[in-house]
Amino acid sequence: MICAFCGFTLDIEKGGKPDTPRGVALIAEDSQFTRRIIEKLIREKHFSEKVIAVENGLELVSTYGRLLSERVPIDVAIIDLNMPVMDGLTAARTVRALEEQKGTQRGPVVFFSAVKADENLRQQMELLEPANYVNKGGDADPEKLITRVEMLLSYLMEKYRQPAV
Repeated sequence: MICAFCGFTLDIEKGGKPDTPRGVALIAEDSQFTRRIIEKLIREKHFSEKVIAVENGLELVSTYGRLLSERVPIDVAIIDLNMPVMDGLTAARTVRALEEQKGTQRGPVVFFSAVKADENLRQQMELLEPANYVNKGGDADPEKLITRVEMLLSYLMEKYRQPAV
């Protein structure tokens, strides 16, 4: 499937229910409305044991670093590209540096933005692997936004979820 907004190939299909949630899903999004939609969906679908939502990239980096220090598994970080204080790409690069510093495996990052993907973003995503992108779309219908997030989260949890120990 090809995304009509950004042109990325999406090999996303609705999958079965993911394993028992074990970690934390982080959301960095400056729109309170969008944060609530994503957080509610993650909780309803039991994608993660816990959800932490923040307003900007700096808060994300601080929270991510604390969780790494506490050895809390991070299921996914959903990051808006355009945020105040620290933008999404800078936050993701800093998160990767923290993971390297702590010697931990890279967690999946999802850039969730209304910004259309360009070649620069594609190159940055390659450097930040595992990284994915989904366009929020221009449609104001929350149901369409929810459907996009649900499909992407299903795919990510199926692909990246750590097996229960």
